[in-house]
Amino acid sequence: MDQETTNLLTELMADFSTVSYSGAFDGAVLAAFAKRVETTLSDNPKLNKKIFKIFVELAQNIALYSSDKVVTEDQTNFNGYGIFIIKEYFDKFRLFAGNMAFKEDANIASEKCEKINSLSREELRQFKRDLRKQPSSQKGGGNIGLVQVVLTANNYIDHLLIEVDPSHSFLIFSVDISKLDDSELN
Repeated sequence: MDQETTNLLTELMADFSTVSYSGAFDGAVLAAFAKRVETTLSDNPKLNKKIFKIFVELAQNIALYSSDKVVTEDQTNFNGYGIFIIKEYFDKFRLFAGNMAFKEDANIASEKCEKINSLSREELRQFKRDLRKQPSSQKGGGNIGLVQVVLTANNYIDHLLIEVDPSHSFLIFSVDISKLDDSELN
């Protein structure tokens, strides 16, 4: 990893980090991390559930689309490698998910975020229905999870691409979840 990416990750993991994880996104790790997210972040069960749902979507994105894979001992699973950070502020939680990605995949994800952020709530629901109709093997298909993140958070998703080498970018998604019960996208 280059120095710029290392510095950014160090900064992300600094102040206000409530929960952070860096490593392989396998079933056991996800279950333990999810349990903590679901039950201990706030006194508000509805808010915890919202954070949990977004965590699952972003973690699945890392597990599936990371270009860095960790192979299990029995060679049966290839788990994506990445980072996940939750920061708590006075009025919100901010969730970050990052992983190394092939440039082409990172660019597709970035373009999809731009499109998702340009849509109204009703347009997002329609886009989600349209994505479900696409064949799962279609390149750039799917990514329903990113749409679901925006719908669940009731907020736009930020993304950052950091070029690592000619073939890879480090892709970071972040989303804010208000501690207040808002009804419109922020």
